[in-house]
Amino acid sequence: MKSKYFSLPILLFTSFFLVSCNKDNKSYISGSAFGSIYHISINDIKDLDSLAIKSNIDFILKNIDNSASNYNPNSEISNFNNSNTNSYTIVSSNLYNIISEAKNASILTEGFFDITIGDIKIKKGFYVNTKKTSSRENNIFTYKDIQLSEDFSSIRKRNGLINVDLSGIAKGYAVDIIYNYLNSMNISDFVINIGGEIRTSSMNNTQKIYIDDPSKNSQYIEEIFLLNKSIASSGTYIDSVNYEGKEISHIINPKTLENISNLNILVSVIHNKCSIADALATGLLAMDANDIIKYSNMNNIASMLVIFDDSNIEKFYSENFIKFLSAD
Repeated sequence: MKSKYFSLPILLFTSFFLVSCNKDNKSYISGSAFGSIYHISINDIKDLDSLAIKSNIDFILKNIDNSASNYNPNSEISNFNNSNTNSYTIVSSNLYNIISEAKNASILTEGFFDITIGDIKIKKGFYVNTKKTSSRENNIFTYKDIQLSEDFSSIRKRNGLINVDLSGIAKGYAVDIIYNYLNSMNISDFVINIGGEIRTSSMNNTQKIYIDDPSKNSQYIEEIFLLNKSIASSGTYIDSVNYEGKEISHIINPKTLENISNLNILVSVIHNKCSIADALATGLLAMDANDIIKYSNMNNIASMLVIFDDSNIEKFYSENFIKFLSAD
């Protein structure tokens, strides 16, 4: 098996928005998405219109943002959250599919990934919403209270107080949709990176992906080798706020409704689908750190746990993750 190396950081990005080519017949497409940057590297695109491909990718990303963004007050999910009705609501295929994938991830993590914790994030200042949120102190609802109807591509919430938060899966889902689009264009050799959520595609070449060092003491902490796989990472240090005098992570344990307070943890997950890798990384991070690798091994999840401080980094791997540490 041939090996091809791509230096694609998972957590750090360079801000540029362009389509470019080089002498190796590689095209690079980049732009903005979901408050972050996307990079796509495509091999041998000489017979295709790169600008048209970028335009279509931007259109895809805009549609997903209009469906799933909690930061867009006019998005579908914002309108759904602001509604008190518990009747079925017809939604776009993007919103229906992303919630369906989220529910699958909830099952895989036994509820540690849960999209119904939006009210807790609003209450603690991670984003704002015009609707008054609940002040629940226990699990009066969970992901199980979001229901889908295949017949009419519609969704409903059993409790009108539910506020769905899709930030733990939206970027991964977007990666998968762009992956499907590029395949539909008969493009088979590429790497997609949206805000650190990555999916690779190749006929027979592995791609080397670097995972950045969250402690910033070195350029990267790990290199992995992927062939037609996805990787996503979630870190407690990436988004935090000061709440009642204490710095807390955006990661919430849905069982206790408490935010993870240790701001020095990173979890990376490898999976076929980037949406599932994205959600699993978030769900695992919501667990007690001592349980992450054990749970991964019990459920055949390829995960890496990183715990760090200013002077020390500890890395732990699940059994399924280890095989991606070499190109063999």
